[in-house]
Amino acid sequence: MIELLILDTVVFFCIYLIFTLSLNFQQGYCGICNLGLYLPIIIGALITAYLPGRLAMKIYALDPGLDFVHQNAEILRLLKMQLQNNPLISILILLITIVGAMGISALVGYLCTYPALKLPETYLAVFLLSLAESVRVIGMQTREIAGGVMGINTIDPFWWFGTYTYFGSTAFIIGVTIIVFIIFHLMCNSPLGRLLKAIRENELTAQCVGKNISAIKKKVMSFSFSILGLGGCLHAFHMGATVAGGYTRVDFSFWPWLMMIVGGTGNNTGVFLGTFFLVIMRRCMIILKHYFTFLPFDVIWLEPILLAVMLVLIMIFRPAGVLPEKTARIKNAQP
Repeated sequence: MIELLILDTVVFFCIYLIFTLSLNFQQGYCGICNLGLYLPIIIGALITAYLPGRLAMKIYALDPGLDFVHQNAEILRLLKMQLQNNPLISILILLITIVGAMGISALVGYLCTYPALKLPETYLAVFLLSLAESVRVIGMQTREIAGGVMGINTIDPFWWFGTYTYFGSTAFIIGVTIIVFIIFHLMCNSPLGRLLKAIRENELTAQCVGKNISAIKKKVMSFSFSILGLGGCLHAFHMGATVAGGYTRVDFSFWPWLMMIVGGTGNNTGVFLGTFFLVIMRRCMIILKHYFTFLPFDVIWLEPILLAVMLVLIMIFRPAGVLPEKTARIKNAQP
């Protein structure tokens, strides 16, 4: 029991680290304020709900009269019997779903950024938040995509692990997170990272040296949206189901913002620490919530209240985060 609890915490830490690193790449390095962080996350989850199950039905030529939404349990039972013995097909479906989620998320990021970058920073944040909420509502009201309000169960591409399915899924998510962290670390410590910080500090100066600010921001948003879509895909596969209404702005946008602020913006190591601290705190709250019966309000509201209180305290006492961004130094500079 303890081992599963630890693994579950590690998985959610990895998934949220992917979200927070992507947010830090946008806001911490490039200065793009995105309150609609959960837009590509929802897109990745909806694609995971829609694509792999129907693709597996086509591969194994199941009765076309079966409806993946209305006969979800029966279809998943039939597919599980097939996929348990076909690891190559399972891996192929997994890779196609990931590529689809990342590709469509990147495209959406590019398209929604094109008009949005002409707006001031505040309006851009509100625009992305409104767009994300619109996609969430569409997912809830469109039963054919992901089961509507009730959601839908998805196939598990790790069924071929047998009794070790959960461990296979966990190992895959950890491996993907390590790769994502390395990619962001290399990018942010390269000339690209210094360019993004220059744009964040003063766009006019970057334009004066010949940099196309709009093109760079579009690429940043497309890339970070693709990674967020990957995170949404991994989350949906790990949960085994997709419920569009569960991807709220608090859980999948505001919490990553708090994690980034607590750790330190413009600093991937700080983001790592902030995400780790808050994920552990949230898991402890979930486990120990029955000890908070003395509160004068329902314990379900403790998390959002704590989110607001922590944000205020951090902004007052530690505005740069636990691990502030290091000031760039020029080598061989004269004292």
